[in-house]
Amino acid sequence: MAAVNGPGSTVVSGSVEVLDAVLVEFPEAKRIPVDYASHSPQVEEVRGELAEALAGVEPREGRVPFYSTVTGRLMDTAELDAGYWYRNLRETVEF
Repeated sequence: MAAVNGPGSTVVSGSVEVLDAVLVEFPEAKRIPVDYASHSPQVEEVRGELAEALAGVEPREGRVPFYSTVTGRLMDTAELDAGYWYRNLRETVEF
């Protein structure tokens, strides 16, 4: 599962072969054209590159309440380091 947007809207991600099978099983489903499979094991292949790109991210406390789609809870934005953003790209989004 890539994202659970609600009872009638779920996004799956993965290999092309698996997604083709999903489309056969659920013909009402739609393919979203993207270059990579976010929220799937494929993200693990770019973990090092992503960590390097985000190394300079310095989170700080915000003034607007921030509800995380990773944890499902209110978070202090000072916790939004590179590790958080990797998890955000790798794990299922929970709306």
